[in-house]
Amino acid sequence: MRYRKFGNTDLVLSEICFGAMRFTSTADHVTLPGEPTRQEAEQQNRNGRRAVEAALSGGVNCIHSSGDYGTRWMLSEILADHPQRKDIHHIIKMTSPDYEEGEFDPKVLRNDVEEALRDLHTDRIAIVQHLQRGPHVPKVEAYAEAGDQRRIEALPEIIGPLQETFAELKQEGKVGHLITFPHTMGYAQAALDSGAYEGVAHFLNLIEPEALEILDRLEREGKGFLAIRPLLQGMLTDKRINRDSLPENDIKRRAGWDSRYALLERIRERIGDPEVSWTTFALQFALAHDAVTSLVASGNNEHQVETMLEACQGEYPSRELLKTVYDIVDELGMPPKADLFGL
Repeated sequence: MRYRKFGNTDLVLSEICFGAMRFTSTADHVTLPGEPTRQEAEQQNRNGRRAVEAALSGGVNCIHSSGDYGTRWMLSEILADHPQRKDIHHIIKMTSPDYEEGEFDPKVLRNDVEEALRDLHTDRIAIVQHLQRGPHVPKVEAYAEAGDQRRIEALPEIIGPLQETFAELKQEGKVGHLITFPHTMGYAQAALDSGAYEGVAHFLNLIEPEALEILDRLEREGKGFLAIRPLLQGMLTDKRINRDSLPENDIKRRAGWDSRYALLERIRERIGDPEVSWTTFALQFALAHDAVTSLVASGNNEHQVETMLEACQGEYPSRELLKTVYDIVDELGMPPKADLFGL
């Protein structure tokens, strides 16, 4: 495992950060139509536990979680008496204001931090990832220009109480660093201009490479970057890279993925297929820029974790290749993220 500093801070993270969004079932499992049976959920839990253990044994020293995921209960069980518990850097996601809400609520930040400290059996949250979805922005407009503009315009009013509450928590020794999860590059630039954030978390993959726009700036300013969604919900894996081979009921066959596979085809025409597997290449693509501190990737079983760890041992794509992919997507237009709502 290789490690990188978070910007100009003394925080050092493994290149892979274990993403805890889907690695296990929710605690209160109820069998619903189309959902896993209790037996399947129990197997998923066993696989998830082994995945976390494999990640920690492989040198991963950071975990990304959220109380919204419904999976933190398993982390709590694993970490309660884990010998590496004190060595883990935790990254949590906090959302305020959420869709339709009118203003930032300091209680949400404090409650999320206190809950994470308790559930994760730790004394400090290394990084709080702030997501601002509102104010007064419905979900269907979250990625639209008008909704994004409202978020940007509201940022100055949010910054004050956000910084004040975070400073109090930092004084208490409960948090380390605050970053933004912008969703758009326009908001990312505004958030960085505010001076309130020490870094950015954003999607970075072959189909969604827009974060490359800000990585040079982050590098110059000594700020960190967490890459998220490197495999684009499984699309950029060996299992699903060739859409025609997928069964008819596979979710990647749905219309919302049409533009993404069309874009992938153009990228493959330009750069060819990688010498390594597509899964490995996608992971390495997201780690190729030096401004990237760590890659948040989910592993649901030991094999997936081993694939992530092995990807960190190879050579990463050149910046020229990153620019080539970015130029292709910029020329053709990145598919709207809203296309994936409801899939």
